[in-house]
Amino acid sequence: MHKTLIVAAALSALAIPAHAAASETPYALGAVHADFQLCLERAADMPGAIGAAARVAGDLMASQNAAQERLVLPLLGWADAAPAGRLNAADYPDQSRIAAELSQLHDGDVELVTALVELYAAADEAGEAETARLAETMIWHQTSDIDVLYPAALLVEAAMRTER
Repeated sequence: MHKTLIVAAALSALAIPAHAAASETPYALGAVHADFQLCLERAADMPGAIGAAARVAGDLMASQNAAQERLVLPLLGWADAAPAGRLNAADYPDQSRIAAELSQLHDGDVELVTALVELYAAADEAGEAETARLAETMIWHQTSDIDVLYPAALLVEAAMRTER
């Protein structure tokens, strides 16, 4: 299954470029979320502290990804659609809602990173290097969301607001 996802991603990257609809999650970002979720589900089947930590992280990641895909990631799709004139003013997101939800997303990221650190520690202690590496990769991803993705979403939203 994992190899199929990688092949599908590679083929889609080589296809004629297509952009997500303005209100949809860009494929590459949604695919990373789906892959991480699948990996956590597999780790959740492991016994003991690793499985328990993976279940907690998996539950948190599922809700965090859903929130990002509902609010933040579509803004990146709007970044392409707005300048091209493919959006109406009614399509634009509500600025106050974005600010409030980004604050909640940040709090959720802190909680998720804490759970991933616990997964890393449990895997490291058990000598499960692959699972520890997975947790570390997910931690990097979540911190990049805070450092890069959220500011980019706010920048796109601000640019859209000035174009109205």
